[in-house]
Amino acid sequence: MTEREREWVELGRTLAAEFAPRAAHWDTESAYPEENHKRLGELGLLGAALPTEFGGGGASLVECYLLVEEISKACANTALLVHDQNVSGRILATYGGPGHREILERLAAGTAEVTIAMTEPQAGSALYELTTTARRDGDEWVVDGGKTYNSFGDRAAAHLVYARFVETGSAPPSGPEGIGIVLVDADRRGVSVTPMGRKLGMRGVEEVDLHFDGVRVPASHVVIEGRPGSTEGFTRPLEVYNATRVGMGVMALGIAQGAMDLAIAHLRTRRQFGRRLADFQGLQWMLADAAVAVEGARLLCYRALSEVDAGRTSAYHSACAKIAATEGAFRVVDDCLQMLGGAGYFAEAPLERMLRDVRMFKITGGTTQILKNTIGRALVGRP
Repeated sequence: MTEREREWVELGRTLAAEFAPRAAHWDTESAYPEENHKRLGELGLLGAALPTEFGGGGASLVECYLLVEEISKACANTALLVHDQNVSGRILATYGGPGHREILERLAAGTAEVTIAMTEPQAGSALYELTTTARRDGDEWVVDGGKTYNSFGDRAAAHLVYARFVETGSAPPSGPEGIGIVLVDADRRGVSVTPMGRKLGMRGVEEVDLHFDGVRVPASHVVIEGRPGSTEGFTRPLEVYNATRVGMGVMALGIAQGAMDLAIAHLRTRRQFGRRLADFQGLQWMLADAAVAVEGARLLCYRALSEVDAGRTSAYHSACAKIAATEGAFRVVDDCLQMLGGAGYFAEAPLERMLRDVRMFKITGGTTQILKNTIGRALVGRP
């Protein structure tokens, strides 16, 4: 680890200690961690991985996610905020133009949130089946359609909407052709938001449905224009997709490491049969299994992030990392709860919340089953 990377870790640990006391509150009240958002914005961390020219921190993805992992140990809801805003910002910084500079600077300063609006009711894992369209009308594009599972969409200033671009008088293309990204301001006429309801975990993050009914946006808001016969709008952001997937794994690892820390503290102090629980070999083996899972998955995750930092996008490495991290983290947190016994099962216990939170990461950012398809195709040489 470099000196700069160690500094990001230490910053993450400092913030985790600040955020830990209120982590349960955001969960029990299904409340947005507003004060944490403000703190992160003051430090410029919502744009940690953005170029400094936009007010970002200029961090590598490895550095950014070292920070995210530490925050995840204490408050996964807050870690997801850092993750989401840095991913949105990187899409805008990498593929956007001069017309996107203002929103980028606001994002980095923590005064505006930008969501990624990809998933649709009938287009989740099969993203290329999306039906949201952007039709040209003179110097504007008219967006129609709907998105679902949109995190932070209730408070966003704008949305990065994945849509199928259609020229006037033409039928929408099919498959991955013609897909692009357009920035839609949340306050434009025709944009509406519907809350989806209470979730199993990650309750400090509101999920919403987005509806676009004839929403007019200027051509300058197009981030990547989808073109007939071209799949570039679908394939070009692969670097961001892969970072997103690995980032989900890193957050799961942070939760798992936080659970291990709680379990170890419990085993060192709790006594049964005349000795500490930490002295029982069976429990030591459970901890050893947890450590092997976390350490191995961590290596896979940071290798994948290093590849993206070096400009070498690998869907294979990203898929391997996310599966190892999210599946392993869920088992680790479950085992840690088991080690605490009844003390870990009550709603007031951090481990109960951690188990509910970590479950999400096996789904979002690519399900385990879909990512196994990605790995399998890579191994047998299929596209």
